[in-house]
Amino acid sequence: MLLYNAHKKSNQGFTLIEMMVVVIIVGVVAAIAAPNFLGLLNQTRVKDGLAQVEGAIKEAQRQAIRRGKTCKIKFVTKTIDGKLRETINVVDSTDTGETVAADFYNGCLLEERILPIDVDLITGGITKITFTVKGNTQADSEGIIQISHPQTTTVKCLQIAGLLGNILTGDYDSETSSCKVS
Repeated sequence: MLLYNAHKKSNQGFTLIEMMVVVIIVGVVAAIAAPNFLGLLNQTRVKDGLAQVEGAIKEAQRQAIRRGKTCKIKFVTKTIDGKLRETINVVDSTDTGETVAADFYNGCLLEERILPIDVDLITGGITKITFTVKGNTQADSEGIIQISHPQTTTVKCLQIAGLLGNILTGDYDSETSSCKVS
């Protein structure tokens, strides 16, 4: 039997300088990546907010047609878990200017919609969106709704146009105050 004289390599671990170099490199990469990650997260919140608003409006429109009754939804700012959050709710009989019986609009939204944290909603004067039994909107329901986040330049928009209740989404153009459909 032949014995090989293999040189045993001693395993002493890493030196302090090697460890410091790795920590510095990881720190620099993290410092560069963190702001980009936060910006991406905030843009995702804006897109999710747009999806919440669009989903609630389309659901109310479908429910008005399905139920054969007028449906109204409203935008409300509420405190949830100690933070102000934008929500979308069904109009109820206690709202200003509403004289309908209690629970008349129940079923117009299956649930309250809560927008992501720190997402701003600018409704452009739209306080309520009303859909008739045919899914059409009233004149006071038309306009552009802006969805944004204070820590990003991304501003999405949703436009309710025409009496037919057409809903368009896109990027908000502040120069022309219009919604550019994407």
